[in-house]
Amino acid sequence: MRKAEVGQLHQTLGERVKTLRLSQGLTQENLAGPGLPVQVIALIEANQCDPPQEWLRHFAQVLGVDMGWLTGAHEADLKRAAWSLAKAGMDAMEAGQVENAVHILRQASDFARDYGWRDVEAEVGLCLSRSLQMSGQVSQAVDYSFRSLLALPAETDHAVRLKMLILTGNALFAANNFSAASLLYDRARHEAPEDLVVAVKMLLNAAVCQLNLGEFEAARQTLLQAREVAETLQEPRWLAWVFIDLAVCDLGRHKSLPRVQDYLDMARQFALDGDDSAAYTAAIHNQGEYYLYGGRWAEAERCMADALSYLTDDNFVYAIILDDLAELYIHRRFWRKAQQVIEKMFHAARKIENRRIDGLAFRRRMQWHLARNQPDEAHENFLRALRVFNEIGHGFLVRQTLDMWESHHSLSSPQDQ
Repeated sequence: MRKAEVGQLHQTLGERVKTLRLSQGLTQENLAGPGLPVQVIALIEANQCDPPQEWLRHFAQVLGVDMGWLTGAHEADLKRAAWSLAKAGMDAMEAGQVENAVHILRQASDFARDYGWRDVEAEVGLCLSRSLQMSGQVSQAVDYSFRSLLALPAETDHAVRLKMLILTGNALFAANNFSAASLLYDRARHEAPEDLVVAVKMLLNAAVCQLNLGEFEAARQTLLQAREVAETLQEPRWLAWVFIDLAVCDLGRHKSLPRVQDYLDMARQFALDGDDSAAYTAAIHNQGEYYLYGGRWAEAERCMADALSYLTDDNFVYAIILDDLAELYIHRRFWRKAQQVIEKMFHAARKIENRRIDGLAFRRRMQWHLARNQPDEAHENFLRALRVFNEIGHGFLVRQTLDMWESHHSLSSPQDQ
């Protein structure tokens, strides 16, 4: 198929005739023939005259195309081919062949965009974004998610639009663009105002975005809304996550307030009632943090070890718990144990291809050297941590790391007399 012909399938017959004629440098006179004057050619190109089959055959011969292409009969076949390509990519993704899926779905997406098939482009973009996220190509996943959103036809099914909003929000979250992700989660919630399950999910997602931005009080208010919805649903698992994240609002500021223990007690019970092992593990981990910030070292270590026993080392949460465990060992001056845990963090970061964990490991190593009065090594790891957090665009972790560094130096500096 010639390059000049790409994208013409969705045009009217008259537009196709005119576009093909102009692309070949022909005039209307060149298309005219016996019983087919120039004036009629003009009417056909303006869609004011339906040509009979004999005229179509004449146009096809002069323009060097077949009848099916000229009349658009090929469009259905080509569109089916695009869908088949998309399905092959989806099948590859379901089979765990992520790189293969990305390659096939890219082809399907380009195919759909070239021909202006917005419905195909939107659906393919949905799958391509997921496969790109799975392969660690986060920024490209965001790009394709937005393309898919923009490609959605006005008459798109409500469920598809909702799915696209959530997927794009997830892609933005993975790219550490928490403000934009939160906006899309909010838009998704308003897209389905009567669906309470969507509402509680999106409120929880938005709250986690706010926690990652360091906006703890805003997250708390969002979670109180989520609590109301979860109580209406009477779904234990949603209540478990609400109380887990309410605890994080205080733990994120290193506060072991009495209400945190109440939240964690309720979170554990609701996790058990809802048979949600992930929520139960999170509650145990947070209990360990509660003990850590309260200086109850042995209890903190026991909780963290318990939480780790539910997870494998190819899990993001596993690596986050290691970070807290390393902090605990540094506080207790168990230098060798802390060092071993930090090395496990680096190993986990490589295994799950997560640079945020790399940054946290550098930061924890910085803390290890500071505690041992090794300023040069500490400064080197401080810079490495900052570089990683800046590169992944996680502003809150940048601020937090700067605060840790400055806090240590203000405490270690001699006081003015």
